[in-house]
Amino acid sequence: MKFDEKSILKRKKRVKIIKTVFFIIFVILLYNILLVGISEANKLEGINLFGYKTYIITSESMKPTINIGDVIITKKCKEEELKANDIITFKKENEITNTHRIIRIEEENGNKVFVTKGDNNKLQDEKKVSFNEVQGKVVLNIPKLGKIIEFMQNKIVLLVILLLILIILFLNILKSEKKEIRRRKLEIEKEKDS
Repeated sequence: MKFDEKSILKRKKRVKIIKTVFFIIFVILLYNILLVGISEANKLEGINLFGYKTYIITSESMKPTINIGDVIITKKCKEEELKANDIITFKKENEITNTHRIIRIEEENGNKVFVTKGDNNKLQDEKKVSFNEVQGKVVLNIPKLGKIIEFMQNKIVLLVILLLILIILFLNILKSEKKEIRRRKLEIEKEKDS
């Protein structure tokens, strides 16, 4: 390993880029966990945050595209943006929220209606979906995140995870301090040699 100034600066730059990438990934994950957490508190019905809603999938109707325990993120969209093959989340009055694929678009009484079907279902849905029943278009599927969220709702698991994070942060601080001490020693030795 080289210890000249150029290689040290290169390594520092690489480490900074890696830290930045991990920070961005962490923020994105934190945002998604926040969305799902808020939705979970709202009895899995989703809550609007910056135009996005999250849902934890609880049925196999969209298998293999979307599985039980997956988290989907939907975005409110305009009627003209919806087309056949899009996956939408919708809620009919006095029914549960569903996430199915649009198989075709028809017109009834001058209004567009969407014929939907779950990928794992043999038949299309009996009732057609009007635009005002559409909660949003699926923009992201995060596999298994719903299972992780359910697992993390256990207070003991959450406490252990927080404890591990604190230990890792503490070890990282110790490591940084040791590096700083080594760096200072090298500087002192260079000054003595000069």
